Amino acid sequence: MSVLEGLLRSVVDEPGCEANWLVLADWLEENDDPRRAELLRLHRKLLATCCQPEKHPQRRQWQARLLELLGQRVEPSVPLQTVLLGRRASVPMTFAWIPPGTFLMGSPPGEEDRGDDETQHRVTLTRGFYLGIHPVTQAQWRAVMRKNPSSFKGEDSRPVEQVSWHDCQEFCGKLSTKIARRCRLPTEAEWEYACRAGTTTPFFFGATLSTDQANYDGNATYGNGKEGVFRQQTTPAGSFPANAWGLSDLHGNVWEWCADWYQADYYQHSPAQDPLGPEPGPRASPVRRGGSWANYPTWCRSAGRVTCDAGHRHDNVGCRVCLCPD
Repeated sequence: MSVLEGLLRSVVDEPGCEANWLVLADWLEENDDPRRAELLRLHRKLLATCCQPEKHPQRRQWQARLLELLGQRVEPSVPLQTVLLGRRASVPMTFAWIPPGTFLMGSPPGEEDRGDDETQHRVTLTRGFYLGIHPVTQAQWRAVMRKNPSSFKGEDSRPVEQVSWHDCQEFCGKLSTKIARRCRLPTEAEWEYACRAGTTTPFFFGATLSTDQANYDGNATYGNGKEGVFRQQTTPAGSFPANAWGLSDLHGNVWEWCADWYQADYYQHSPAQDPLGPEPGPRASPVRRGGSWANYPTWCRSAGRVTCDAGHRHDNVGCRVCLCPD
């Protein structure tokens, strides 16, 4: 095990120990790329202050610099796990470690186009988890399910689509069996926490979104954004800049199913720790997050949430998978 691998392992073993993150940053500054150390320190500052952003006016400057580094494709320093799929173990599937933490879930009252079901509330996730660095691709789906239901074929690196919530549950079950590790859809809280990565803005990119940053219908704008391209199809997973946890395509490309069932007023009384969503009722349906290539940017917001029948399939609906820790 290399020194870097050992330091990354330490933040997984003791995720609440801030000293381990600082030791990692110091090592990166001395032995690797100083910009990676700067990115890590900025990210830790955003995470530490995200529940009281109004008390930390420096956050805007920190986030701007962090986004500048990510735009330069500086690689986030996060523990990764990769499993190999397919008969020849030729299809990798990589997951990034998302440590436990506390954040503001939902949107503030002044956020443009916010929904009535986005009441902002404080949530703590007490357990870390690994999350796919991008949506499940067609190659990964085929390696597990032996078929590819997608409409936009041609590149195996495109996200799988035309998959229902039930299909994704079956995929997680079969993937768990193949790799002897439990895999599942993320909860809504886990998805938003991972998407925000310490930010409190409508998008982890900031107050607006551009088609250089995500795949959505660029005929529409959000905030002070400008019109852009409308690609009218999915793009290969990972084509756009990732957030500070190394996760890409959280805004746009394909909607992503979550494990939770939807209830419009759930945020007003949901648990403060590890919420799992309401119990499913006779007319309940699950939640989707992130927006897609076919949607206006408002639907791609970090807090945006919609619900749809669990059997629904469409060419703009896919999934992202959690890998539970050992």
